[in-house]
Amino acid sequence: MKKLQDKLIEVGNKLATQRHLQSISFGLMAIMPLTIFGSIFQLISALPDIFPFIPSYSETIKDAILFPYNMVFGLFGVIAVCAIAYYHARTYKLDLLQAPIVSLLSFIVLAAPIVDNNMDATYLGSQGIFLAIFVALVTVEIMQLLKRRNIQIKLPDSVPPAVAASFDAIIPMCLIVAGFYGLSLLCQNFTGMLLPSWIMSLLTPAIQGSESLWFCMLMAFIIAFLQFLGVHGFNVVSGIILPLLIANTGANAAAYAAGETATKIFTLPMFQMSGVFCYIIPLLFLKCKSERLRSMGKISIVPAIFNIAEPIQYGAPIMFNPILGIPWIAFYTINMGIIWCCMNFGIMGKAVIAASSNIPMPFFQYLCTLDWRAVLIFVVMFIVSGLIWYPFIKVYDKKCLDEENNLQAE
Repeated sequence: MKKLQDKLIEVGNKLATQRHLQSISFGLMAIMPLTIFGSIFQLISALPDIFPFIPSYSETIKDAILFPYNMVFGLFGVIAVCAIAYYHARTYKLDLLQAPIVSLLSFIVLAAPIVDNNMDATYLGSQGIFLAIFVALVTVEIMQLLKRRNIQIKLPDSVPPAVAASFDAIIPMCLIVAGFYGLSLLCQNFTGMLLPSWIMSLLTPAIQGSESLWFCMLMAFIIAFLQFLGVHGFNVVSGIILPLLIANTGANAAAYAAGETATKIFTLPMFQMSGVFCYIIPLLFLKCKSERLRSMGKISIVPAIFNIAEPIQYGAPIMFNPILGIPWIAFYTINMGIIWCCMNFGIMGKAVIAASSNIPMPFFQYLCTLDWRAVLIFVVMFIVSGLIWYPFIKVYDKKCLDEENNLQAE
């Protein structure tokens, strides 16, 4: 058992520190505040839906309110390719300005071709997130290969570093952009589709599979299990699932802004609704007889209100603690299943707004879905979580109390 545990920790740490997955994860996480910024204006545009006493906006006013939102989500791929290229270039110690610039130019060549003298911006937004990942990683890999082979323009040492760096990027830029442009032409010639469309067609089975109950619950289980082993679970899988979460979040947000029905279940807000639901634990700790657990409950209650689980995870502790590890994994996975079922069967609306995950629940659920039934689902999860945690905390409380009594007896 110990060998299996050590092996799982080793695999988790390798995935969490794998160069390409880490670049994707860091790049997408770095731009998450932009999604919240854009969603603020989306939320403002939705105020008449939230509060019936507010008059509906005219189309002109609504378009003006949604302009920042449209800019953020409409250029999400552009921002993502720069951020991912930046973090990936940092792993190779490349120029942190030139790599994003070359990646950006390559991305625009592929994602926004000129059609009838007009630029098609369809894939500059969240729909182009997978293309952005592909372009950023490939661009940086080629740049580091050229640098390693010393294929660059040589300038005298007297030339200022900023000028020399710009000349260093000329050969990579010409080769990479020309290569991507040729790839785009080949893709259009043989498939009749733009490269981003072709990539999306290849990923369609994976995207559809991510909408299933079993995939959502499996991801929740893996994250919770890795947390139990002391590995940051979301960091391990974020390089894989974060692009899916962001693409689906953007699709739902665009559908809502257009007055259409959101169709995606596996979104970032949905994932956060089930994953950060943790403050039933401090409440139960406050009822414990163990002084240590009561103190932990008092310390963790305020952070938990704002969905900060670290005091519970590291203070209880949950890591390497079988008594608390079992309910930790169970409640996280089961809550994901509850959310999925409620969204899939129309009991609750799907998430359309990427609100900040630090907003206290159940306000967070309501703001993400704009559906009052989300509050009722919150109550259901609260009760279910309490039933899962209560017997295990009773056992752990007795264990801690016995340890405290033994220390006092000594």
